[in-house]
Amino acid sequence: MNLWTVASIVMLAIIFWLNATIIATPYIAKLSGQATPLMNKKAGVITILLLSASLMYFMFIVGDLADAGLSGMFDPMYMEFIQTGPIGQFVLLQIGAAVLWLVVAVVGLPPIRVLAYMGAAALMSWSFLGMGHSADAAWWAKLAFLIHLLAAWLWFGSLHGLRHLATSVPPAKARRIMETFGSHMSIAVPALIIAGMLMYRSATGQWIPALPFNSYTFVLAAKLLLVGLILVMAAIHKFKLVPQLDGALAAHRLKQSITVEMLLAVLIIMLAMTLSSGLSPR
Repeated sequence: MNLWTVASIVMLAIIFWLNATIIATPYIAKLSGQATPLMNKKAGVITILLLSASLMYFMFIVGDLADAGLSGMFDPMYMEFIQTGPIGQFVLLQIGAAVLWLVVAVVGLPPIRVLAYMGAAALMSWSFLGMGHSADAAWWAKLAFLIHLLAAWLWFGSLHGLRHLATSVPPAKARRIMETFGSHMSIAVPALIIAGMLMYRSATGQWIPALPFNSYTFVLAAKLLLVGLILVMAAIHKFKLVPQLDGALAAHRLKQSITVEMLLAVLIIMLAMTLSSGLSPR
């Protein structure tokens, strides 16, 4: 794994997080009882970042293939070659999703906003389904990956909004929001885990890792360890911190804990992108 590969994995993780933010924004707005905001600074920043990250990811892949230093990122022959393949399709779909998200942010008509949001979600999902090990997977594995993807986006994309709501609304309202989120995740998380098991079966042809372990297995083990930690944190939130949310001090503790959960989520995404595009499962 060279520097270009590492840079592309980091950029792919950023794209994943931005997609998660887009998916979760209307959900968090509904949980908090607010209408999804029209064009604002945050929506504009997300759009610009997604466009920039998608283009940078494309350039890093070109640079890796050209193997000619920084100038290799602009090699027209390799740019044209990659543009016609899965990476080119991924980037175009992400750009399309960014444009549709901009429509969601600036258009005031609810039907158009709903259609644009659904279109953006479809393009983002399609882009990842055509990448890495899932590209040639069977239909059931693609379905499992889609469920895994949407559940992860909804969970991780909600964390920043929940962190803000922990201290920006009255404790009683924050507690109701967190309890509703917890009840929804009690359905989403088991689906995410089962889908992950099916994805592993599709990628490796086995249910349990067999000796000798390869790099893919070790990275997967690290990811599963972090998933275990974040599930423990989610349980602490659900059964301890949220029920105790009755004042400013408790809200601050919950906000700090969600911050740690966000850091774990970032690490999990980094490892997941490494597994999907940087390592071979077999």
